[in-house]
Amino acid sequence: MIIEHQQPSDEELVALYRDGECPHAREQAADELFRRHHARVARWCYRFTRDREAALDLAQEILLRAFRNVAGYRGDCRFSTWLYAITRNSCMSALHKRATEPVWSAKALTVEIPDHSAGDIHAMVERAQSRKKSWDFIRSTLDHVETRVMVLHYGDEMPLDAVSRTLGLTNKSGAKAYIVSARRKLNAALAREVAPASAAASA
Repeated sequence: MIIEHQQPSDEELVALYRDGECPHAREQAADELFRRHHARVARWCYRFTRDREAALDLAQEILLRAFRNVAGYRGDCRFSTWLYAITRNSCMSALHKRATEPVWSAKALTVEIPDHSAGDIHAMVERAQSRKKSWDFIRSTLDHVETRVMVLHYGDEMPLDAVSRTLGLTNKSGAKAYIVSARRKLNAALAREVAPASAAASA
């Protein structure tokens, strides 16, 4: 610890890290801030990502970004509040990026079953093709917001109220309304695809 008999506040550590003239003291301040906040930031990240490994990686990136931009911390709020704002923005950006990836969008329609024969390259190719087909189907059927809602709720297992906050949905029912609309569109599209095949089979 930097001070043996008195715990410095976060704000005091930030001031020491930002304005201190002694490199060793600045390094100690940074280490202490990292120790205090890494686990908490990781928990915040997990609430968004629902992926422990990704949350730990993202937490480290966020803390490094916070240290690089600590000059922007003016002390108008608690350091933890400022850090949470950075965490929230970073997590939202990460989620939005993930929502554009086919493998996550495919989960909105299909459930990934663990593959106990991972060495079978043919099965791996078939699963990849299936995910791409699901992604293409979702994207061609739903609008942009519906797609993102489905991915965040079903792919990332994010609660509907969290989806509404993340996407800034201000309508009365929030994300739930988009889920209802998306299901209706997907069911109708699937029915259109199945109908010709059924007709041909009965002919």
